[in-house]
Amino acid sequence: MPSEPDTHENAGKHSPSAVPPVTADLAENVRRAADDRDARREIRVRLDVEGGQHEDRYEFRFEAAGSGEVESRFRSKLRSREYGPKTGELAPRDFTGLLRTIDVGELLEAAKAMPRIPPDSLVGRLLVSDGRQEVSVIFMADPEQAKAAGYEAPATLEKAVERIYALAARNLGAKDIRP
Repeated sequence: MPSEPDTHENAGKHSPSAVPPVTADLAENVRRAADDRDARREIRVRLDVEGGQHEDRYEFRFEAAGSGEVESRFRSKLRSREYGPKTGELAPRDFTGLLRTIDVGELLEAAKAMPRIPPDSLVGRLLVSDGRQEVSVIFMADPEQAKAAGYEAPATLEKAVERIYALAARNLGAKDIRP
């Protein structure tokens, strides 16, 4: 049986379970959003980090939208501290600063190199979306655990995560919420 011609109607149907590749459009939209308030409306950045053994469980979530909305929450059994969830407003300059730390191309490369993550590790997931496309990176979130496992996060990922921790701490009224 001959295969169907690659027309607009059946383009991309070669592997129905495959995730569509993120194109340069997302990278361009994130770059443009750093300087253009109108372009940032659909941009969302989310960081989830969780893990650890039951008695020292760590959970963190941050989500910021280009509209200025931000929500954060943090819980650490090891430190016996909990903040949030708390919603607030993120200043345009703070969202701009965050977007400037994000390199979509490098995040795509990091997403391809999924590390072997030992049990009870802190696992992070950074997601950047423009409402149509997204890039999601899984990584070891505790620097000491990552070093012991031989995993090194890309510098741009580390910078974005550090910026997010600082923004979330400010939103939550906390001093330090890093693992």
